[in-house]
Formats: sequence, C-alpha cells, structure tokens
Amino acid sequence: MRALVTGGAGFIGGHIARDLLKRGYEVFVVDNLRTGDIRNLKGIKNFFNLDVGKDDLSQVFKNNYDVIYHFAGQSSVEISYSDPIYDLDTNTRSTLKILKHVSESNYKCHIIFASSMSVYGGDGSMPKNETSPLSGKNFYAIGKRASEAYLKSYSSSNLNVTSLRLFNIYGPGQNLKNLSQGMLSIYLAQAIEGKNIIVKGSLDRSRDFVHIFDVLRFLKKIENNQKLFNKEINICSGKEVKVSEIIELISNLLNKKLIIIEKEGTSGDIKRMLGCTKLLEELTGIKTEINLEEGIKSMIESLKNENYFS
Repeated sequence: MRALVTGGAGFIGGHIARDLLKRGYEVFVVDNLRTGDIRNLKGIKNFFNLDVGKDDLSQVFKNNYDVIYHFAGQSSVEISYSDPIYDLDTNTRSTLKILKHVSESNYKCHIIFASSMSVYGGDGSMPKNETSPLSGKNFYAIGKRASEAYLKSYSSSNLNVTSLRLFNIYGPGQNLKNLSQGMLSIYLAQAIEGKNIIVKGSLDRSRDFVHIFDVLRFLKKIENNQKLFNKEINICSGKEVKVSEIIELISNLLNKKLIIIEKEGTSGDIKRMLGCTKLLEELTGIKTEINLEEGIKSMIESLKNENYFS
C-alpha cells in the first residue's frame, strides 16, 4: 500500500506519516517547510520539498497512491486575514490541484482532507453535527468550505473523498514556536517561557479539544472505509472547555502561578465551539480516550524527556 501525506512535516501530518510507516505503508510526503519541522520526517525516505499550492506536482504524481492525506495548508484564522492569497493557495488551490492530478490518472484512491470546525462558524445551537448549517465567515473557513465542495464534485467510483472537520487538535510534537495557531499550544508555550499569558479575546471562549493519538485511532477506522466515502465527519471529543479552564490546567500541571493579560480578540475568531460525536462514533465504533489533563501532561512530559518528535 502506498500513501501520500501533504503537509507531512507539520504537527498532524508528521504524526500521520509516521503512523502510516509503522503500519507498513510506503509513505511519500510533500511539504514546503514554511511552518513544518524537518524532524517530523524521521524515517521518511520519499520527500518532496514543494509548495502544493504553487509548484508543479507532476513529479509527485508519477506514483499512484491508495490513500492521500491532504493536510497541507496554513491553519490560522489570523494569518488568513493578514495573507489571504497564501491562505487561498495553500488550502483551496492545493486541493484542486491534487483532485485534478488524481482524477486524470484514473486510479482508485481515497483522499482524506483536513477540513475544519470553522466551517460551522460560532453561531447557532451547539453541539455542531455534520448536518448543521455552514456559516463560517472568516477567510480560513471560506477556503475550507470551498475545498469540501470541490472534493464532492470530483468524487467518483475510483476517487473517494472524506472531509474531516477537525476541531482543536493538540499533543506532543505541536509547534510551540508558532504563536499564530493552536490555542492550547500558544498558552502552553507562553507558560513554559514565563509567567505572562496573553489571551486574545474573552476567557469565556470555549473549544472542543482532541488529542493527536485519538485522532490517529480514528484515522485507522476512516481510511478506505466505504461508510465514510464522500462524507464530511467531525473529529471532536464532544467536550467543551473554556480558555480560563485551559490556563488553570496548565498552571496546575506546571506548578506555576500565571498572570493573564487580556487583549482584543482576533478578527473572525469565534466565541464558542462544541462538536457532536454521534456520527463519528457510529461509523468508527470508537470514542476518544485521552482527557485534556492527560493530554497536556503528555505534551509537557515529551518536552522534559526530549522525545518531542519521536
């Protein structure tokens, strides 16, 4: 079995690529290394240092792939406003290019796309399920919604697609130097470096967090699963956690008193988000296992033990 992982030098993509290797796949990775880390490519022999949105991908698609994990793309709402063209290229244009290559080659393939909870927006009733209205208005959400639509349009008997509406994914290997994405990792990075935690927006904002190891468990059940073909599905825990609770957990686990500095929120940010796990659990037969306290502890321990990228 052969797999392609776009964005495979990133946090989530790196975990996926290494897990595929452990499961016996021949793994190919594409990444422009703009935010990725070369250490995430441990054990990867087939690496293309390319920008999926801008560069020629003909070399990549000389091979046929049984599964493609399309996880390339910037994942920050803040950056989608400061550099909307880059957001469009990395998220939407990259998706179209991959679909075009695979459809023209006409081989059987399952494309698993990293969409986002942002497609729901932060309004309306919670929790959000897969039939909830799509109302995300920020640039990042618009790009993800467009990509989902293109995937559905290209789906065929040979080309099967699944869009994963990822909620807040966290865990060991997350980039603590990038303070533009990853709510929990931003607060943890600041707490490790000092005592001041800058919070952009209200402490009452909430999110639904999923540990990366739980994500990998779900992916094994989604991969080449006909029940998931041509569907969108939430990857979430169904548990709502406030910003104030996250910071309190970090403070307790680090045994450090933290000073919270509240600032104006990011344009396009949402106040509340909670996902429904019903369809996810029905179609995969499993649930999340790692709670937030255990998950943050795993991040801290991996740093202390210097096995962050193992």
